[in-house]
Amino acid sequence: MNLLESIAFPILFLWFIGLLLVLFRRDLEPHWKFFFFLVFCFYMVQFFPEFLAGISRFRDQPKRELLIWISGLGNATYVFLFLLWPLVLVRIYYSASNQLSKTLIPVLSYGTVVYWALFFLWSFYSKEWSRFLEDFINTK
Repeated sequence: MNLLESIAFPILFLWFIGLLLVLFRRDLEPHWKFFFFLVFCFYMVQFFPEFLAGISRFRDQPKRELLIWISGLGNATYVFLFLLWPLVLVRIYYSASNQLSKTLIPVLSYGTVVYWALFFLWSFYSKEWSRFLEDFINTK
C-alpha cells in the first residue's frame, strides 16, 4: 500500500467536515462555497477507489487502519514540510507584514523540530514500537 492509499480516507473525511463547516458560514459569498464544493468533488472522484478501499479496511480492522493512518499522515507531514519550507521562506522575504513573519517563523521552526524529534524516536525505537503495536492490534 502506498502513501496515498493509506491517507486518502482520513484526508477526504476531514475535507468533508471542513467543507460542511465552511458551507454554514454566513460571511462567505456563495460562489466561493460552490468553488470549494467543486474542488472537493474533483478530488473525491479522483481518489474514490482509494477512499472505498480505506472504508473497507477500516470496517475489517479498525485498529490496524488507525495505525496505518497515523503512520501515513506522519510520512505525508515529512513530504509536506519538504514542500512547505521553500514556499514559506519566499513568503517571509516578500511579506509586507513583520507580524506575519514573526508568527510564522517560530511556529514552523518549532513544529519542524518537534516533528523531527518524534520521527527520530519512531525510527530509533521502530522494533519496539512495532512489537507494541502488533500486541495492541491483536488484543480484543
